[in-house]
Amino acid sequence: MRIPLYIEFEDKKVLVIGGGGVGTVRAKKFLEAGAKVRVLSLEFSEELRKLAKEGKVELIEGDAFDEELLENLISDSDLVVVAIPSLKVNDIVWKIAKKHKTLVNLANDAERTEVVVPFEDEFEGIRFAVTTEGKSGIVARKVKEAFRKLLEEDEEIIFFLKAMEHLKRFMKSHNVPVQLRMKLYFVISADKEFRRLVKEGKVDEAQNLAEKLVEEYVSGKRKIDESLVKIRF
Repeated sequence: MRIPLYIEFEDKKVLVIGGGGVGTVRAKKFLEAGAKVRVLSLEFSEELRKLAKEGKVELIEGDAFDEELLENLISDSDLVVVAIPSLKVNDIVWKIAKKHKTLVNLANDAERTEVVVPFEDEFEGIRFAVTTEGKSGIVARKVKEAFRKLLEEDEEIIFFLKAMEHLKRFMKSHNVPVQLRMKLYFVISADKEFRRLVKEGKVDEAQNLAEKLVEEYVSGKRKIDESLVKIRF
């Protein structure tokens, strides 16, 4: 069973098999994440050749069915992406990747792939990713667009994020113990006056109130309503 994760790919080694359209898109995606990308193919898109000239990607001209070549490349990769139409190479890649504990993304087989590359977007510091796990990329794109529209039309969510980010930074800078911080996230976010200020877009006032509430809870002046706490560290 797959689970959604955000993984740091800075300096991770990614091998993309296939230099066409799909391979180019995947290569660029991991380049943007800071990965070290190599592309194995007999032919390469003009965009990949340009990236190679700029020193951003390494192009390896070779046959994807050359098991010795694949062994050498996959053994030195954190992730291998198969981005060619033929499904026949998948079994070879799987066998080698499993031996070297290299993760596998099959752009040509959504059901069998180990790693899913979803459609993603970001708005005002909120990142989100959508996948139907191979059922329909068109629908996944539509859902992604719907999510973005929802965020664009709901200013309160962005105000809420800014206020809560400030609360987190404030508590960390004042060395509030993590167990207490976890509780206060829930308690303060449920405070009626805090939420009123957020709803009205008075972010500075909401942040000031949050600081005051933290001080009162830490000092013991206020008691924590444990029923509001959904997760404990």
